[in-house]
Formats: sequence, C-alpha cells, structure tokens
Amino acid sequence: MEIKVDAVVVTYNRLTLLKKCLNALLNQKYNINKIFVINNNSTDGTRNYLDTIIKKYNAIIPIHLKKNIGGAGGFNKGIKEFIKNDNANFVWVMDDDTIPNLDALTKLVEKVKKIPDVGYLASNVKWKNGTPALMNIPKPSLVWNKNIEKGIVSIIYASFVSILISRKAIEKVGYPITDFFIWGDDVEYTSRISKAKFKSYLVCDSVVEHKIKNNIATDIILEKDKNRIKRYFYANRNTLYNKKKYSTKMDLMNTFIRQFVLDPIKIICFSSNNKMLRLKANIKGNIAGLFFNPKIEKIREK
Repeated sequence: MEIKVDAVVVTYNRLTLLKKCLNALLNQKYNINKIFVINNNSTDGTRNYLDTIIKKYNAIIPIHLKKNIGGAGGFNKGIKEFIKNDNANFVWVMDDDTIPNLDALTKLVEKVKKIPDVGYLASNVKWKNGTPALMNIPKPSLVWNKNIEKGIVSIIYASFVSILISRKAIEKVGYPITDFFIWGDDVEYTSRISKAKFKSYLVCDSVVEHKIKNNIATDIILEKDKNRIKRYFYANRNTLYNKKKYSTKMDLMNTFIRQFVLDPIKIICFSSNNKMLRLKANIKGNIAGLFFNPKIEKIREK
C-alpha cells in the first residue's frame, strides 16, 4: 500500500514558531502531499506570511478562520479539510510549536507499513534539552511492552503534538470535538479511536521537539504563566468529560476528589501567587464539567 500523507498545523499568533514548524515539514525526508495550515484568526502577520509563502510552496494550503475557535476547533477544521481531499490516506497532526526531526515522518510511515489496522501513531515528544515533554506523555496500555523490541509502545491516548492518524479511523469515529476549545481534545479523540479497536502506538524513534516555555505537565498549582491560568477552566471541564466517557469508576472518583477537594486545598496552601484566579478557574471548570456533554460530529456519507 502506498502511504500518502497530508499534514495539519493549527496556529494562533506564534508566527516565529510557525515558520520553524513549516520549515521542518517542508524538509522532511518523506514527502508530504499537502500541508493544511489552520490560522485561528492570528493578528501577528501570520495571514500575510502564509499568503506569500504559498507562491513558493504550493503544498501549503492556508485556511484563514474569521475567529479563534481554539486548538480543538482548529484540529476539527483541519481534519475536515483532509477528509475532503481524497489523495492521502494518513494525516499528520500537530500544533505550531512542534518541530519534527527531519526523519520523524519517515519513522512513522515505516511503522504504518508493518502494523495492520493502525488508528494512529504518536511521536516521541521532547523538550528543548532532550528530556521528555511532560505535557505530551501518552498513556500506555496494559500490554504496553508487547512490541517494545520493535521500537513501539502500545498506548491508549496521546497528544496532538505529532500524531499520524489513518483516514479509516477518522471515517469511523468522526472529528475532534470543537466545543472542547483547548486542552483534552486530543485525549478525547485518541481515546475514541483506541476504543474503536484501532491499534495505536508510540513510535520511539520518531522524535519531535515541543517548544514550550516551561516543561511542566498541565497543573493549575504549578502553572507559572498568569495568562494561562484561566485556561484551566477548560482543563478541568474537559478532564471530567473524558473521565466520565472513557475511564473506570474508580479513576473517575479519584479525579473528582483531586479536582473538587485536593486541588483547591493545594492552591490555597502551596500556590505562590494568583490564588483567587486559580480557584476561580478550578471551581468554574469543575461545575461546567458536571454538565458538559458536547456532540460528536460524524462524517456525512457521500
């Protein structure tokens, strides 16, 4: 089977990083068919840059949105564009701050050829110093080491920082949920694919760098950037949805205890600043998560 790959990159006001990301994609050892760049209504010159670069690189297809619909909405839109295009059977999905090694896609495709019924393959995401990017660590399955000698680890979910998704999986499970806005949409989507009995793996030698400022997992207590604290509304809300949908009752109960009881206590006792802002995001997200039940978009039959 010939493996044709499109890419989807979602960007918002990070032009410098977007340029590095696109440069890495354009120079991949394995050819990318089309690169859909979803511009979430950026105001930093991204639109002009993309409209200029397409004159040189016809593989790049900018999609300029009229408003910022979040990373979740951007990935929803990008994967829809991929489905419209019948030339490729896999889509490589990433944020604009993802910088793949030049052989990252080659390593993913090599594994696709050897694994039947692939749902998605995730890259090995590193921080700038080569250590694992803590916010992008996939969840291993119970039989995670069954094929470890082949350089792959069986996983249940992964992040949208470099994953290769099959068209077959998308056609079966539908699209990412736009209403998530940010955070947790990748966990939900990859969990949905895994639950649909597709095979999903981390490919150890497909390496990408995630150019995040601080290498910490999503944690409202440890968060250093004040501008990001409000986003934890989405983290808490979306986590509750994912746990209700895909986890065990025990795991869900542990999440309730952590988010409703332990996290507020930790914020009050251990956060060095912005305690009220953190508490507000925590409480509002928890309450919203009790009622959050977004619709999953399926692919319309032609």
